[in-house]
Amino acid sequence: MAQAVIMAGGQGERFWPLTHGQFPKYRIRFDGKASLLQKTYARLSKVYDQKKIHVITTREHVPFVKAELPRLKNSNILIEPFRHNTACAILFSCLSLARSFGKEEVVSFFPADHLIENEAHFKKTMRSAIHAAGKSRNLVVIGIQPTFPATGLGYIECGPKIKRSDPAYPVRRFKEKPTRAVASRYLKQGRFLWNAGIVTWRIGVFLEAMHKFALKAYRGFDIRRPAQSYKHLPNLSIDYALLEKADNLVVMKTNMGWCDLGSWDMFLEKASKDKNQNFVYGKTFHPETTRSLLVNHHSTPLVVLGARELVVVQTSQGTLICDRRRSEEAALILRK
Repeated sequence: MAQAVIMAGGQGERFWPLTHGQFPKYRIRFDGKASLLQKTYARLSKVYDQKKIHVITTREHVPFVKAELPRLKNSNILIEPFRHNTACAILFSCLSLARSFGKEEVVSFFPADHLIENEAHFKKTMRSAIHAAGKSRNLVVIGIQPTFPATGLGYIECGPKIKRSDPAYPVRRFKEKPTRAVASRYLKQGRFLWNAGIVTWRIGVFLEAMHKFALKAYRGFDIRRPAQSYKHLPNLSIDYALLEKADNLVVMKTNMGWCDLGSWDMFLEKASKDKNQNFVYGKTFHPETTRSLLVNHHSTPLVVLGARELVVVQTSQGTLICDRRRSEEAALILRK
């Protein structure tokens, strides 16, 4: 059976002020119970042997990972020198795992903080991806059948189906986050999928692809000196560093209730809500308020009267008040 690696290193700026350096996005409990990281680990445990589930994170995040996954062995935690995007994280992971399991081993990578509602479809999709990667020299990515014209997601354009009985499609190209008009066109055309950020391949096939399409990164990485390697390599996503250039990509098309929970608006869409379609946490009073997200981490009360489609989040880090449809803009404002 394949290896699985959970990538747990993001800061979750789009969920400010709840998330910050000491409380990354994967620790959020959107249902008030299990964290996103715990849900990811539990989901993977139904496909992969728990002994073969790893987490890659930075040394600063190790205590957070252990707090969420107390049974995870230290040997299953891959520690990056510092956060440096997914290309470095995946290359470091593959080189590390190759030492223990060899280059023929299949490995899958997953973000730590995504939501998947249909776990039966997830299991079927990942088993198909593992099988496809194990019997071929392809890099396998997961594409989600879009259900609305999303502007905050990347897209994968796929070609005609390889085999009628096979869920895999050849990848034509990756597309950046589109405008609403373009996203609507993608939805109508039917050959564009959301990029889920989930990938599967044999380690050796991946390393060969890096050598062919990302030679500088491949040659510049010394697994014996990861800190030095990270310092000299560019901060790139795996999409930009490799996948947009590779010629041996296939995509598994699926509809598994996937959501990257990339904004407070999306959080509210997926979270458990009250009869007025509000998500409420903490000491809050909200008469005549509907379709809003109200989070209060203070002991003093939060009062919201007669609001509709509002996001209000109050923590010791700060306070956010905005139209729910503009919640993604908070991170941009903070960077200025």
